[in-house]
Amino acid sequence: MTKEQIDEEILETAAALFARHGIGQTSLQRVADAVGYSKTGLLHRFPTKEALEEATVAHAVERVERIAARVSPLPPGPARDRAVLEALADLAEHRPGLVSFLLTALSQGSAAAGRLDVLGEVVFRSFGAGSVPAGEPLPPEAVARGVRITSAIGGLAVTSLAFSDLAPGAVRPHLLAAALSALGHPDQED
Repeated sequence: MTKEQIDEEILETAAALFARHGIGQTSLQRVADAVGYSKTGLLHRFPTKEALEEATVAHAVERVERIAARVSPLPPGPARDRAVLEALADLAEHRPGLVSFLLTALSQGSAAAGRLDVLGEVVFRSFGAGSVPAGEPLPPEAVARGVRITSAIGGLAVTSLAFSDLAPGAVRPHLLAAALSALGHPDQED
């Protein structure tokens, strides 16, 4: 494996563990054990837990930024939502821990730490959801849209993990249909 592949494996594993146990409850030793490295070997690549956390968040942000860039020409609405969900379904198939980590960032809302808050903002932006200036109350339609987006990604994350033992692609159409329905586009189902 190349250095990049090893780092990606470590970041995927860290994302999954951070999503499952929380960043504060996930030790470097737990990550090292999960990827089959010694703690010293992991520290060689990521010298502190904060460095691993920062790298994991940066990796997740970069992946979602790619999706946002790809869909940015589309106006907000069903076609853009479908394009984002298709990209996230592809990501969930290959990197389920990363999608679970996205859900963690979204589910923490305003309580998210600064770095996770940035990840949530990128996710919402990919769907074309505008941001509200800090300190301003969220309009009801923004709350509803945020709940729908979080529900769609939550369903994608949990279901892709639950059915990961099935043949690739077997669950994808159903995942997309359910996620689109959560966003209020039931007529867009496959």
